[in-house]
Amino acid sequence: MDNSTNNKNIFQSELPCEKKNGHSIIQEFINNYPYGVQDLIKLLECGYQITYEDRKIMKEQFPTDTYKYYATFSRLAFKLYQEGHVELITTLITSGADLSGTIYTIEALLSNKPEYFSFQTNVWVCIANNAITHYKNHWIFCEAALKQSGKWEEVYKAESFLRKHNKLDKNEIITWKKPKEYKILKLLYPQLQVPAVRFLEDEQPDPYQTAISLFHKTELSDILETLSISIEKERPVWGYHHIAGATAEEKINTLWHTFPHEEFLEALFYLADHKHSSSILNLLIKEKANEIRDAIHAPNTLHKLQTGLEVGRIYHPEFLLLLWELGYRHKKAEDWQKDNSLTNTTKMRLYCLDKLFDNTLNIDLKEILTSSIIQAVCLIEDIRNNRITFTNHPNWKSRINSIRSASNHPLNNYWGYIDMALDNFHTKEGQSMRTYLCQKEPRIKLDNKEETIVKETNLYKALTILYPDIYN
Repeated sequence: MDNSTNNKNIFQSELPCEKKNGHSIIQEFINNYPYGVQDLIKLLECGYQITYEDRKIMKEQFPTDTYKYYATFSRLAFKLYQEGHVELITTLITSGADLSGTIYTIEALLSNKPEYFSFQTNVWVCIANNAITHYKNHWIFCEAALKQSGKWEEVYKAESFLRKHNKLDKNEIITWKKPKEYKILKLLYPQLQVPAVRFLEDEQPDPYQTAISLFHKTELSDILETLSISIEKERPVWGYHHIAGATAEEKINTLWHTFPHEEFLEALFYLADHKHSSSILNLLIKEKANEIRDAIHAPNTLHKLQTGLEVGRIYHPEFLLLLWELGYRHKKAEDWQKDNSLTNTTKMRLYCLDKLFDNTLNIDLKEILTSSIIQAVCLIEDIRNNRITFTNHPNWKSRINSIRSASNHPLNNYWGYIDMALDNFHTKEGQSMRTYLCQKEPRIKLDNKEETIVKETNLYKALTILYPDIYN
């Protein structure tokens, strides 16, 4: 019998439910992407092995690069599970461009299939040059994969590669700042022969794991979840006769007055990656808005809320909108500018809420919080700053071409707005970003096809507030 199939049968009973809101868990993950990543992580940490049907759903509904990422990394997460290192799965799935690019390089070399990359000529030399330039922190594994796959001789003869290789600092490449990433690569690719390394000081605590440790499943969170489902499905409450009230709504009000507010809100935050949280908060706001507002801003509760928001542990759009309706704001405008803290889609979402919530343009903020629109705003922000931040792509050409080469990529729906950013944001030397990128990165797909620009959309209205000098 195939071991992986046998393993799956053994732990299948321990997995979270296969259906949520009538969808498969993978479909639910796709529907909530990118805000449902932690749901996928929980599933993988339980030992779930994605199936052919899961990959088929991902391939049909995700852009190509997103599909490749989650199909590949979900497969590798199962290997970590089999090796007994569940604690590394979060680091693997939420890794940055260095680790993910290194893994793509190794996978391409060991499988002799360069499909993770779009290079057309001198493919293996280009892949090696890309790795030695962009994934220097993990180069020893890339070099080992080149040798293991038999491609080293071919690559080493290329003058372009040899120049880069000769410039490597041999001490730097065996000095590691992230022991977890080294451990992941050693576990996933034990056949690769790499030199001994030395580690710098211990890693900083993983922010996502720190946030997770703040929120615990409790008896209260279980009760609230059950009561919220009764509200959503408009059905009677079964059980919980010890809680005063004939309906779910009345019982929730009883719990609010029975438990310390900090404890109640912690249970609510635990549920805040699902709709259950918004059903409960919406109910309480109707009569107890001032009490909830005061309780949320209590120092200890506020710290937990801010931490959960920062790492995307608290993310359900309806719950967020209710928080902002209560008057919560994540940062002052000057703090967003001062901190230069727009470094991922989660923080961009919080920034947009802070910036747009009190707008007078009748913007549907729930639409603004959708994955594709947040990604569009992130791309525009990167164009404004001429930087690669909100992506795992190593350069502009890879990032832009992955969008323009895929007719079903959601960002193509907003390309007219992105064109405006390319033409109206300029480098320090005065070049438009379009001109600059076309000169810097040949064959980048930035031909201006006069895309339609509709000014009545929620996105355009939002952009007039976020970037008033460009969109007006």
